[in-house]
Amino acid sequence: MKKIIKLLGALSLVAASFTSCERDISALNVDPKNPSVVPTENLVSTVSYYLANAHVSPSVNENITRFFTQQWTETTYTSETNYFFEQRNQNQYYWNNTYREVLGPLAKAKEFLQSEKENSTYSLADQAKIKANKKAILEILSIYAWATLVDSFGDVPYSEALKSNSTDLNLQPKYDDAATIYTDLVARIAAVQSTIDPSLPSYSDPYYAGDMDKWKMVLNTIKLRMGLNLADTNAAQAKSLVESAYADGVITDEGDNFQFQFDNALFSNPVYLNLVANGRNDFLPSNVLVNFMKANNDPRVPEYFTPAPDGTYKGGNYGLLNTYANFSKVADRIKKRDAPGQIFDHVNVKFMLAEAAARGYSVGGTAADYYADAVTASMEEWDVDAAAAAFLLAHPYDAANWKKSIGEAAWVAMYNKGFEAWYFWRRLDYPVLAPAPTAVYGLVRRMPYPLNEKNNNAANVEAASTKIPGGDIYSSKVFWDKN
Repeated sequence: MKKIIKLLGALSLVAASFTSCERDISALNVDPKNPSVVPTENLVSTVSYYLANAHVSPSVNENITRFFTQQWTETTYTSETNYFFEQRNQNQYYWNNTYREVLGPLAKAKEFLQSEKENSTYSLADQAKIKANKKAILEILSIYAWATLVDSFGDVPYSEALKSNSTDLNLQPKYDDAATIYTDLVARIAAVQSTIDPSLPSYSDPYYAGDMDKWKMVLNTIKLRMGLNLADTNAAQAKSLVESAYADGVITDEGDNFQFQFDNALFSNPVYLNLVANGRNDFLPSNVLVNFMKANNDPRVPEYFTPAPDGTYKGGNYGLLNTYANFSKVADRIKKRDAPGQIFDHVNVKFMLAEAAARGYSVGGTAADYYADAVTASMEEWDVDAAAAAFLLAHPYDAANWKKSIGEAAWVAMYNKGFEAWYFWRRLDYPVLAPAPTAVYGLVRRMPYPLNEKNNNAANVEAASTKIPGGDIYSSKVFWDKN
């Protein structure tokens, strides 16, 4: 974390170069407080923070994915729960953060890494392998960021993006076809996989401190999710990706979770910052989720929520004005200052494996077994594992309606994990959700293109929008979301 504290200010010049449409900064005077070349390990630390913060934040200015699947709702303001992106431009934040704070610095890190010297106590051959491990981490983080960007928007600038040199600067990059980007990312996964040597060190990164065995699990888990996403558009490729990811090893143990450990000081968990430190009473658990869990006698209810003043568990009315004092609140354990920011966790992956098995893929177990394992793992996560067996007896896996069975269970288990819940809901279409009361277009299937892109890269945005069935609105679907 000390590296992050030091670098957040110093990286402003480097990071500012990487939205999809950029200015040439080569003519600016050099600012000695903002270095144009920085140690790549520091870049990795800073990127890791920005990636986790954007993924975990509940801020209405940054990340409203908890509203996409109606797990949370609001009190005084209802624009976000009715998906009015135009008011606060959360899609703009996510776009800018991904390009400028994650993908851009990672591209620079790959460039800077070439000239960095490795520890001379290692042989030249091993130094080359250590550098390859470092490059692999940069590439894995890049692939993850690109994949989630495509999954959120559809077509995005890719082949012409991240150009900051005067010789190849492109202020209006084209939008590449989303499926084509996926194909290239799959090729990049295969390419980087063969370069990793777990017997040698790498960066002392905030996720795994350079443990390349665990980074391989992250890479395979990315491939697993991408494969599942493709199930309804390219069944053969989906099966191949999922089965090879499983065979190579994905995240299935809690100790391997892909998560950022926020500290208890300057870099606190953003849920704590928004719900506790800022003293705001803007968010409540939604009645959609609370009522579903109560109807199923779910033992996680008292772990997820606090009782309402009348002693019952009562969620705020989704998408409507709510008086904060009258309803259940988000439980204190979610609001801890040092709670980790989870990106891929073992519960999420076990539900993905249940889905994979239900689709007929060979992943080492049956859908029923993985379903039970995933539900039990979620119960363990929330310290109610003693109730898991009875819950599963009352709510067994339903092979005849597996999308509903897995989709609803994953939705509950992905509480406070907005992006992850959104992925399951879009693939499986469960739970069945009603549109928010004043939502213009229905439910959120993708993020619309940001206003700045529409203003600064209008022709390319228009071309990309024209390709989307239904147009550039949030209820339109990305290429893999077919059913």
